[in-house]
Amino acid sequence: MTTPLEREIATYTAANPKSAELHERATEFMPGGDTRGSIFWDPFPLYITDGNSSVITDADGNKRLDFISNMTTLILGHRPPEVTSALKEQIEHGLSYSAPSPPVVRWAKLMCDRVPSLDKVRFVNTGTEATINAIRAARAFTGKRKLVKCEGAYHGNHDAIQISVIPPLDQAGDAESPQAVAAFPGISDTAVDDIFIIPYNNIVAAEKIIREHADELAAVIVEPVNGQCGMIPGKPEFLEGLRRLTDELGIVLIFDEVIAFRIAYGGAQDYYGITPDLTCFGKVVGGGMPVGAFGGREDIMSMWDPSNGGATVQHAGTFNGNPMTAAAGIATLEALTPDRYEYLERLGGLLRQELRALFAELEVPMGVTGIASLFALQFTAEEVIDYRTYRTNDMDMLNTMFIGLQNEGFLISSRCGGSVSTVHTEDDIHAFVTAVKNVLKRAGYS
Repeated sequence: MTTPLEREIATYTAANPKSAELHERATEFMPGGDTRGSIFWDPFPLYITDGNSSVITDADGNKRLDFISNMTTLILGHRPPEVTSALKEQIEHGLSYSAPSPPVVRWAKLMCDRVPSLDKVRFVNTGTEATINAIRAARAFTGKRKLVKCEGAYHGNHDAIQISVIPPLDQAGDAESPQAVAAFPGISDTAVDDIFIIPYNNIVAAEKIIREHADELAAVIVEPVNGQCGMIPGKPEFLEGLRRLTDELGIVLIFDEVIAFRIAYGGAQDYYGITPDLTCFGKVVGGGMPVGAFGGREDIMSMWDPSNGGATVQHAGTFNGNPMTAAAGIATLEALTPDRYEYLERLGGLLRQELRALFAELEVPMGVTGIASLFALQFTAEEVIDYRTYRTNDMDMLNTMFIGLQNEGFLISSRCGGSVSTVHTEDDIHAFVTAVKNVLKRAGYS
């Protein structure tokens, strides 16, 4: 007898033969046919040929409503006219130069004007580069080396922070005093030694660990919304507690807002009313182009000032602040007016409300996490507030839902996370909830 997951995979495979063929060809040239782990899934990923507004089209001609929007990046949807026209205009003048261009000045001003903590900002090309530089700044500024991060948090693909991202529970230690576990082979042993792990949303346990190691700590880095474990909002008392502690102990507080920046006009720090020392950005701030940024306090950011004798900390990058990304970023930020954030929050709230009503109706052991325009399906009766509660998810059901929703004409992330964009409508929300219901019914819930 076949399982629900096997039945969904059979339907998926039959409907996507050209994607299957493309993936087979891709394996000849890339390991596993993959060059970006977050968009690989079994038995093979979709190969997208077109995106327009809220709809993506794959190589087989199948159309799906996109509820992940390139991992939460495309907050205005695919090919928004504001962004495409800005890019077309910039193309007429050039793609990149070995000198600054006027758009980057305007872009930087927009960022500093809308984010409460930004005295100065620098641009990079990925969220990973943003966290690398923020951590480097904290170490240079404090003269200390060690870090604190939350268990189950992803802050980019570099050694300093690829620790305890999805640690096996038999290696992770006590829930209130987690062990640092390298994410995979090849991570430097010194990176593991240089980091302490705290549980997300548990300020009592976090405070104990931070105070114990305060004399060694350069920085605490935290996502105000934990994306890796399903768009889990930080509890206000947790984030406020980290701010209080780091202020008291002279530790740099870094907010990783690569995902969370989309929840309010001035980002998560605006939403929560908390001012970090440094903030990392990515995704929406580049309007769909490769992007990262970091910024914060004048006294810390001044270490990059190349004038008056040279920078304390070096930072180069051929495509940093390139005019194409600047043009897309400017167009996106200017389009994201406060009323559009109100719309996104209303849609996100409606989606979570309707999903919770559906789970109660079907008496299915599921929940939904999220905040503002972000959401994630949780396949557990537990309230998911951190990594350990996230690990109670039924992963077979998660994978069944992920493939099943593609069969229904929707795309979310392979961890069943998603986001709404300004091009989504209430009808799209209702249709998505109906699709979730259809997958659950095929899995035996009715």
